[in-house]
Amino acid sequence: MNIAEFYSNQGGELLASDPRIGQRLIGQAIRLAPDEGICCFNLGIALHQQRKINACIRAYEIALQTSNPPLKSIHQNLAQDLLLAGRFNEGWELYEQRFKPGENDFFFNLLGSPWQGPEIEGWPPHLVLTAEQGFGDTLQFCRFAIQLQELGIRVTLFCQPQLIEFLRIHSTLNDVVSEINHDQLKDGSRWCPLMSLPHRLKTEVNSIPKASPYFHANADGVDHWRKLLRQKPKTCLVGIHWQGNPKHEKTLYSRGRSMPLQTFNILTGVEGVEFVSLQKGSGSEQRNASITIPFVDGQAAFDASMDFSDTAAVLQLCDLIITADSGIVHLASGLGRPTWVALRWVPEWRWLLNGETTPWYQNLRLFRQPEDGDWASAMTEINSAFQEWLKTFNEC
Repeated sequence: MNIAEFYSNQGGELLASDPRIGQRLIGQAIRLAPDEGICCFNLGIALHQQRKINACIRAYEIALQTSNPPLKSIHQNLAQDLLLAGRFNEGWELYEQRFKPGENDFFFNLLGSPWQGPEIEGWPPHLVLTAEQGFGDTLQFCRFAIQLQELGIRVTLFCQPQLIEFLRIHSTLNDVVSEINHDQLKDGSRWCPLMSLPHRLKTEVNSIPKASPYFHANADGVDHWRKLLRQKPKTCLVGIHWQGNPKHEKTLYSRGRSMPLQTFNILTGVEGVEFVSLQKGSGSEQRNASITIPFVDGQAAFDASMDFSDTAAVLQLCDLIITADSGIVHLASGLGRPTWVALRWVPEWRWLLNGETTPWYQNLRLFRQPEDGDWASAMTEINSAFQEWLKTFNEC
């Protein structure tokens, strides 16, 4: 191992725990071996972890000019940082490099290459849209499928089986499936990954469609859960969610989105408030005797349900939802419910780098960590806003 490789490896090991020191070591490696792509790539990660997004983007761009860059990893990270910086045109284009070899072979074999957008191919009579990644991504990006359907295109959304019933009942989409065969296709049928639509449609920050609600609750389901929850009279109901799917937090760019349930204890002791846990599966074990906020009487009945339609009904009953960055954000906001989301210091690309609002949802308020890992300060800010919100709520 040469000295440049040593510095690079040492710096790389610190990217998660101390990116500032990691950056110094990686800088030493770059001075010794400026054409080593992995060094510039690691520098980009170190800068991202310090929230220096413009410098991070530049480091990745330099890495692409080296003789041996880790192309796939650079493209993936750079696309997310361009989107985080609000550079949507460049970000969406580079985001097209996200696919693994063979990932969409079924649709390539069935329908050929993906649809390239109206400017290149015009509008197809039938478009199969393939969902990808997590539930939250499908819930956030299905707005584009709704938009295309409203333009008169026959849209088939191929998505996760767990979302089928919810999207059929609670959205205006006409065709939502988890299986595709030749009988469902017609002459001119084309396909496209769902999260490629912003690129195909040249979506910018100011042209994101459907910021208003694009899901609707089922009245019978809402009445059913109103009875089961047994909310006390003259109280407000606040839904909380604190942890996303741990499988989706395995990289430095996605880790740290979840927060401990115990941070919600700051909301304890407020009269006239009941809480309902929206957490399902992993993370639910945190609900124990150390948690002091009062949960609604019917919490156990809701815990037993894993149905998205049931969750939608309960969200409709909530006067406010407070959540970590997870699929609940997109479900609640897509329903038009007042939603607050606590974001880590370096948020995911979709939330941009600054601000309390987002172009993705009109009813969403963002609360950001002031520094890496500081959920206590974020929840203190949420608590202050919550006290003000309660005053307004009680006056209504």
